[in-house]
Amino acid sequence: MTRIKEYAWCCGAGGGVSDSNPDFAIWTARERIREAISTGAEALVTACPWCEKLFSEAVRESGGSLKIYDIAELLEKAVQERG
Repeated sequence: MTRIKEYAWCCGAGGGVSDSNPDFAIWTARERIREAISTGAEALVTACPWCEKLFSEAVRESGGSLKIYDIAELLEKAVQERG
């Protein structure tokens, strides 16, 4: 994605933004989703439950098909496949 490392944006929910300014929070999430889609990504992975929630909401609103996963979900799938 274009915004990476020190230039990356959070999902928009950080620091209570989703409570204090919900319109800005969902706008930010939509921008990050657009950036991810522009790379050809099929999924986003996060360790933050707020990111998972807001990104999922942004994908639903857009009618997109990008999958949003918590890293623990992927770890569980990998362990099950090996077992």
